[in-house]
Amino acid sequence: MSSNCFKTIDQICDALGENIDSELCQEIKQHLDSCPRCCAQVDSLRKTVHLYQNMENIDVPSTVDKRLWKVLNLEKPA
Repeated sequence: MSSNCFKTIDQICDALGENIDSELCQEIKQHLDSCPRCCAQVDSLRKTVHLYQNMENIDVPSTVDKRLWKVLNLEKPA
C-alpha cells in the first residue's frame, strides 16, 4: 500500500470520528492491504478530491452539476 493510501485511511478514519489505531481503521488497513481493487478505488477517490479542491472556479453546466451531486448521493449546498 502506498503512503497516499495510508494518508487516505487516516482521512477516512478522521471523517468517521475514529482513531487511526481503532479496530475499524485497522480492519480498513488490512482490507486495503489485501484488496488492490479497493486500494485503487481509495486512491482514485483521493485524487479526484485533490483535483476538485485545487481547481479554479469554473462554470460547470447545470446538467453535469446535477448528475454529479446525484451520483455522489449528496445534497448540493445552498
